[in-house]
Amino acid sequence: MLMKPSFIRLACLLGLTAAIVLQAEPPVSAPLPALTVKGQNYMDSTGNVVKFWGANLVALYPDHATADALSANLASREINLVRPHHMLRPGKDWNPKMTSGALLAYQGDSRTLDADAFDRFDYLSAALRRNGIYVSMSVHQSRYFYEGDVAILKTDEADAAAWSAAMKELNGWHWQKGIDIRKSLPAIDERAALLSEEFIRNLLTHVNPHTGVSYAADSQWISLEVVNECSIEYAIICKNRWPAYWQAKLEAKWAEFALANGLPEPGDLYAPAGKAVEVRARFLRKLDADYYDRVRAVVRATGSNVPMMYSNLWRGDNALAMAAEKSDVIEDHAYVDPLVVRGLDDGIAASLRNALAGKPYFIGEFNQAEGANNIKAQAPFRTMLMLAGAAYGALHDWSGIEWFAWNHGTPLIGSDGWSTAEKRDSSLGNMVSDAMMLDHLRTAGLIFRKGFVAASKEPIALWTAEPYYAGNYGALMSGKHKVLPGWQSVHGIRRAYGPEPESQKNADWLNNATGRIMTSDTGEIVKDTERKQLTVAAPAAEAFSGYLDGKAPANLSRLAVAGESGFATVILVAADARPFGQSASLLISRTGLDAELKENDGPVVALQLPGDGWKFRVTRPRTAASSAPVALTVGPDGRLALPSGVWHEAELTR
Repeated sequence: MLMKPSFIRLACLLGLTAAIVLQAEPPVSAPLPALTVKGQNYMDSTGNVVKFWGANLVALYPDHATADALSANLASREINLVRPHHMLRPGKDWNPKMTSGALLAYQGDSRTLDADAFDRFDYLSAALRRNGIYVSMSVHQSRYFYEGDVAILKTDEADAAAWSAAMKELNGWHWQKGIDIRKSLPAIDERAALLSEEFIRNLLTHVNPHTGVSYAADSQWISLEVVNECSIEYAIICKNRWPAYWQAKLEAKWAEFALANGLPEPGDLYAPAGKAVEVRARFLRKLDADYYDRVRAVVRATGSNVPMMYSNLWRGDNALAMAAEKSDVIEDHAYVDPLVVRGLDDGIAASLRNALAGKPYFIGEFNQAEGANNIKAQAPFRTMLMLAGAAYGALHDWSGIEWFAWNHGTPLIGSDGWSTAEKRDSSLGNMVSDAMMLDHLRTAGLIFRKGFVAASKEPIALWTAEPYYAGNYGALMSGKHKVLPGWQSVHGIRRAYGPEPESQKNADWLNNATGRIMTSDTGEIVKDTERKQLTVAAPAAEAFSGYLDGKAPANLSRLAVAGESGFATVILVAADARPFGQSASLLISRTGLDAELKENDGPVVALQLPGDGWKFRVTRPRTAASSAPVALTVGPDGRLALPSGVWHEAELTR
């Protein structure tokens, strides 16, 4: 019997002397295999490429039993990476039974760690580790600073009072007005920088009692982000202004930099003209770069060698060029139209803006577009994004996809680790409740993680040479160059920074449109914008997503999907990773909509497979997962006809 570490630590903190109840807990788990970054990929010790199929865990602080169940459930859906998000967000709306709903207690200052939250985070980390799940961590997600933090830096009374007053003003702003200010504050203000450094040291040197090692030493962490979705250049171009105390510091830094770079009169930081546009871009990039270098030094001083990035999200060529110089891994976020067959341009193209040649690339937040109108219009087609993300992510050689989000807060997760309110409707921020997305999470995850779809044979490198500064929002967000829509369905695409090859200006992908039917350069993926269909055909995977039209979908030889109308997604994979002609274990997922886009049981499905003796067992919906296997027979057409009725995932074995 082991003494529960959380109870011991909390008792010590509270000065309790009463007898401590003993409670058994799982043994300390073995470390996860250490991974290294080599070129565009993560590699294990044997030289195998490791891909990540992940999910965001938003402000999740489960009790120990729930953490065990949740972690096992995630692994069962092929999840091998989680991205803890909003872990520093003060607010009890998502976690009403906790002190602050964050790793920080936020009782008068933002420097004190919350003992209960940390124990829950520690145990969840250990439970995830026992289930083979890695972690992508950020050290500044929704972080607040408080007036009481002023003591971290000793200055004169007037300065301390002014800083506290500015912080009180900032914390009185609506969160949308203050969000970019808080993120960028450590790059401008010394106290905020010191507070961030203090938290990073405390976090990385903290020894998780459930694993026996510090986070700095734990191979479970595969990346560390300094600050989520942050660029000072973006904040300035969007006309953000800090409370007067910090605004004056920023303007003084600008005047000093401008003078040192040939501008005696710096002019308006928010409306530069002439040479000031370029100088401002270099100034704002330097603020971010200097802070990143500072944090990187702190992280390395803890003994951690975790691959790092400054931030994520496309914020223009200037920010990505900085990442090319300084970051080990790259990340973007993409909320897109899941109906990728709607036209040449699509959500995959949008997901490529931040992809950088030579470095691992993650879509750290991925799902259909946000907003009530978008969700209503796009929700019927969201299962296509599951297939498109897996297939095109493999074509473009992404390292990972992390769906947003598994949950928002803890109460939604039941004691069995599943949602307390699973349904068939779209649930953008709580995928654990979206049964239709869960239906395809495992099959799509196998396509991506196991490399069932090949990487591009003829990838594109889009080179961008200096200068690449921007004077306004449009120029910043469009970038200097853009591959024409459609080519993302043919080739893998990455950006690179340096001299532009002479041949680039005449490249087809910058000058000529593709046809309406686009086949990947591997021959495995076909996107047809005329029939509105997406198909995948590879040795160990075949899949269809799109509108049914009574005709056989392109390229499929093993999978037959029948129907005159409506919309369907069907994914077939070899669970044993062998080609279909040799496989003895298959997994299939199926969902369907009628002509009015209302969910039905799904299309009629038949399989062309060698041999006989195949058995079919339903695994989703979960309420039918215990059903006995059904023997399948080969029909007159030589195909295995799969059962009708309600099934959304099934295993086939022989």
